[in-house]
Amino acid sequence: MDRYAQLQLSILGTKSAFSKIQRPTRFGVLICWIAVTYAGILYPFTVGMLLFSIGFINYLLLLSFRINNNFLFKPKAVLKEPQVALLEWPSFSIIIPLKNESAVIEGTFRAIHALAYPTHLKEVIVVVEETDAVTKESLHKLTLPSYFRVLYIPELPPYTKGRALVHALKIATGEYLTVYDAESRPEPSQLQKAACAFANTNEELCLQAKIHISNPNTSWVSRQFAGEYYEWYERHMQELSSQKLPFGLGGNSFFVSKANLEKAGAWDPFNVTEDAELSVRLVQNNVKITLLESVTTESCPDKIKDWINQRTRWNKGLFITQLVHLKSSWRQGGFGLEGWLSFWVPMMSAAMVSFFNIYIPLYLGLSDIPYPLLILMNVSLWILLAFSLGCSWIINLKSYRQLGIQKSNFGVFFDAIRYLFLHFAAGFKSYVEYFFAPMHWHKTIHNELIQPTLPEEKSLPQEEVLVSP
Repeated sequence: MDRYAQLQLSILGTKSAFSKIQRPTRFGVLICWIAVTYAGILYPFTVGMLLFSIGFINYLLLLSFRINNNFLFKPKAVLKEPQVALLEWPSFSIIIPLKNESAVIEGTFRAIHALAYPTHLKEVIVVVEETDAVTKESLHKLTLPSYFRVLYIPELPPYTKGRALVHALKIATGEYLTVYDAESRPEPSQLQKAACAFANTNEELCLQAKIHISNPNTSWVSRQFAGEYYEWYERHMQELSSQKLPFGLGGNSFFVSKANLEKAGAWDPFNVTEDAELSVRLVQNNVKITLLESVTTESCPDKIKDWINQRTRWNKGLFITQLVHLKSSWRQGGFGLEGWLSFWVPMMSAAMVSFFNIYIPLYLGLSDIPYPLLILMNVSLWILLAFSLGCSWIINLKSYRQLGIQKSNFGVFFDAIRYLFLHFAAGFKSYVEYFFAPMHWHKTIHNELIQPTLPEEKSLPQEEVLVSP
């Protein structure tokens, strides 16, 4: 095991996902699943009706969240900061973890180099494994500005983004930190907006910029992904932020002070969704997560296999995060009752959908349910499904129009149906991987043409920092 991961485990203790991914815990979860199944065989009507009722309520909860996010809420003003020069600008450390990346990183470096912020207050740490020949070759073709550093880390388990970020944290010198991924393209004023936001409040904040998708028209998958992200950042997160309620961070373009990050325990190397997991511990340490009115664009998977792999990792990590923090975060630190419910209930409902998608059809098909009741249950489910698809259709029409995506009404509806099945597949696969491969990292595939070279003004050959195992 990586020695920095071992150190981080000693810091986090029971708040690390490490214990929840060990065989005894996974075996215990499997036993619970088997016990529920066996109870259903012994008492099919009682257990079956109980689980059907819970599942139906679960579907209703998820639908109610979407309806509220898209049709009912009236957001207050999002945190907008004036473009004014501070008397003293804070320093930022920008961490970019890379794994088997080629042409896409040049555009990211160009975008970061273009950030309108004093150069001497920017520090960029590019994290690469020593054995990553693809990324090393890509880096050696570039001439990086002098404030970029390439940090080579050993190839040791756990092979996660969180482990790479922990390595970078050890050498980061900035007052505030942020993370950009290989495909991130932050707008030029983003650091200025973050600095002003921190300067204009006495609260301890973590700022999350909005993420927009840059390739919405490459396939129907990327089209749906773009609409989904627009709904998430422009409506869901905006509502929670305006109500000062906690929400889960994205994997990049969030800003937090190094002091608050270290106080919260930094990243968990043993969780494959290190961003959402970090959100919990920040909130527990009374750091408020707020949406920043700034945009980072990034590309998304445009093939079904790549999408399912990415969502499998997300679903798996969110499930593990619940196992670690659900109970311990109950009304703790920054989690009041409303905050706890708004943060966890949607996550729990989403995690349980795949279970009910498996269980309910089997129960309806195999159980000896009285015919009138069976008809009622089937009709109720079909009505709920039709209403859910109708809502998705209307929401997508609205999102597509705002994103400038041209698609017929029937095409938008067909997209919603296909996307629903993708979610089913990714959810089921995440269950399987939790039991058999909880630490397996599905890397997001990035495809982008090579862009022109970086500006050479004030550029020097890259500085390499080697870290021994």
